[in-house]
Amino acid sequence: MEVSKKLLAVAAAAASFLLLGGFSNAAFSANAASSVKQDAAPDGGATKEVKATGKNKTFSGNVSWYGPGFDGRLTASGERFNMMKLTAAHLKLKFNTKVLVEDPRTGNTVVVRVNDRGPYHAKRVMDLSKGGAMKLGTISRGVTFVDCMILDDDDKKS
Repeated sequence: MEVSKKLLAVAAAAASFLLLGGFSNAAFSANAASSVKQDAAPDGGATKEVKATGKNKTFSGNVSWYGPGFDGRLTASGERFNMMKLTAAHLKLKFNTKVLVEDPRTGNTVVVRVNDRGPYHAKRVMDLSKGGAMKLGTISRGVTFVDCMILDDDDKKS
């Protein structure tokens, strides 16, 4: 998978934002050696592995969104789910990991923070909150193929 130039430019901008204190507890992960298996691909089923690009890891796959019916409930991280916040559910990434998500079809991007576990659907790599999907512009499509870059994974919880 080739990461688009726009995704790298947005990642650089996000890096500057993070390094200047835009988010609390933000730091880039220097450990790009490990990999995480991801279930998804444009064809709907192939397993993809996270690939390292410099200090950041990337992955691609199908994402969906969730919110109604979960708003106000506790997430796997222990915080209350707010469907309008820019958060996401991922099976293996550490809680509070920030992920830059790009819709290659439109070029729209959003940075979300992992605070829940899921999706529990074999052909999806992540579930976005309703707010994240709205900002990305993918609400009406339901399931969307995206490119993702892990911006950090500095929290100790998993």
